[in-house]
Amino acid sequence: MRFNELEWIEYLRGKTGKSKSIFFGIGDDCAVIRQRGEWYLVTSDLFIEDVHFKLEEISFLNIGKRAAARAISDIAACGGIPRFVVVSAGIPRYVTAKGMKQVMRGIAETTRLCGASVIGGDTAGTEKLFLDVWVVGKTKKPVLRSRAKAGDYIFVTGKIGRLSFNKPFMPKLKEALYLVKNFKVNAMIDISDGFAIDLYRILQASSKGAVLYKDKVPVADSLKDIYRGEDYELIFTVDKSEPKIEMLKKKFYWVGYITQERRGYYFDNRGKKEQVKVRGFLHF
Repeated sequence: MRFNELEWIEYLRGKTGKSKSIFFGIGDDCAVIRQRGEWYLVTSDLFIEDVHFKLEEISFLNIGKRAAARAISDIAACGGIPRFVVVSAGIPRYVTAKGMKQVMRGIAETTRLCGASVIGGDTAGTEKLFLDVWVVGKTKKPVLRSRAKAGDYIFVTGKIGRLSFNKPFMPKLKEALYLVKNFKVNAMIDISDGFAIDLYRILQASSKGAVLYKDKVPVADSLKDIYRGEDYELIFTVDKSEPKIEMLKKKFYWVGYITQERRGYYFDNRGKKEQVKVRGFLHF
């Protein structure tokens, strides 16, 4: 029987090696490594023609910008700062040198704006255009998906369904650093595959449930937006003991709370419970 994406990740977690320096490996936005008292974050992201974008709908410049921003967004989700970027490219015959120079310009511009540097990569001839972007970052305090606690407040940094699929965006690095520095953030993830499924990943990793206030979820159009993906806002949970919680409610969108009940995942619709469908973008 064929795996789906979530099952495949769980399978890989049981097949990879560990060492004393690996604090956390497969199963989060980044691998977390501790070396000589410092925390390093490592992540990668594929950006593939006809899977993530169509050439007739996006410029080569924006392909590069989005490819870099998608990967750097994982660093933000773990409360880190990006430092180094490695880009490998599969280049088909129909993509010209001019087009690839625009792709690399987009990658370089976004990487520079995020405070990182492109340091290398690889190329090969392929049937479709794809980019494999690796990022190495640092953090003073890694934030994982697996640390949500019962009673945590659930927040999202911005409106869901607002971001265009083909336009550049900036990862929420400033917001993540502000949150980690000033508040008791227990868990965090960026919204790449959809609000509903990405919040579920926090719940699954933390063995917790959640209740969402249906009228508080900030959508651009309709509640269907929570399943569409490619938002790159941050979902984060804040400890119930946080003394500055009212300040957070003014700056970000408070959407619900974490429950002890494992895998319970509901909307509170004016006092009535409605189960949240665990649905979003999956590659297979």
